[in-house]
Amino acid sequence: MSKLFSDSFWSGVRQWRATAVVYFFQLCLTVTLGMQVFGVLKASMGHSMEINKLLADYDHTVISDFLKVHGASITPLIGQLRWLLLAWLVFSVFINAGLLFCASSEPGSAQKPVRAFWQGGAEYFFPFLKISLVFLLLALVWTAMILVPIAIFLESSLEYFSSEQYTVWTVLSLVVIYLIGLAVLFLWSVISRLLKINSGASVTSSIQNGWKVWTKNKRGFSGLLTGFLGLQLALLAVYWQMDAFTGMTSPSMILILFVVQQTFVFCRIQLRQMMYAGFNRLTSAKFPKH
Repeated sequence: MSKLFSDSFWSGVRQWRATAVVYFFQLCLTVTLGMQVFGVLKASMGHSMEINKLLADYDHTVISDFLKVHGASITPLIGQLRWLLLAWLVFSVFINAGLLFCASSEPGSAQKPVRAFWQGGAEYFFPFLKISLVFLLLALVWTAMILVPIAIFLESSLEYFSSEQYTVWTVLSLVVIYLIGLAVLFLWSVISRLLKINSGASVTSSIQNGWKVWTKNKRGFSGLLTGFLGLQLALLAVYWQMDAFTGMTSPSMILILFVVQQTFVFCRIQLRQMMYAGFNRLTSAKFPKH
């Protein structure tokens, strides 16, 4: 497992150019949205003193008052959220198609990562969109199976049990089961997409074989996911420490924090690519690339 983790790590590092493309792609999308939000907020509350209070630290009272006074300006932005989520679904399908195509490339391939990213995104966009919709539906079904019983159980349990701790532990247990289920769906989805790339099978066959590959090597896939998730959490902890140290007390500190944030975003994408490379190695062991 340690060798697989190490090989996956360096395989992702070698594809840093594809990661850079994804980073700038996401940055352009974020800046486009940010400019729209900035224009709306500046027109309605550009001279509000409440904004300065929000820069200091999280304060629920300040945020509550801020929403009451300027809620009319923020409501249209919230209303556009559903369209933004739909747009992000489309873009994320393209991005993951490109990254997974790069991850599936043979070691030492002469194909350049940037070119491979765009080729993979274009070639596998529609098959991956179908796969994404299937697993989105499965995630919604799984959510309903777990969260609806929690909502029903929560109110009645407070009256039934003699202590709230039973309710808390039961809810936490169900939440853990829910997260494990989402992790399984994520792994199954990634494996299915890699099989689509490696074997050229239909979407249905890729999903069916993806489940078979997952069940035959649960330990390997779960170990890789856990390892890279641990790296993500370690990276997040470092970011929080630097965020607490720098703060936003001056223009220079704001600039430093911005650089730290963007470095954190880039590293997260890089870790995702490393993880994809590891998943491809495990998947190729069962279904060699044709």
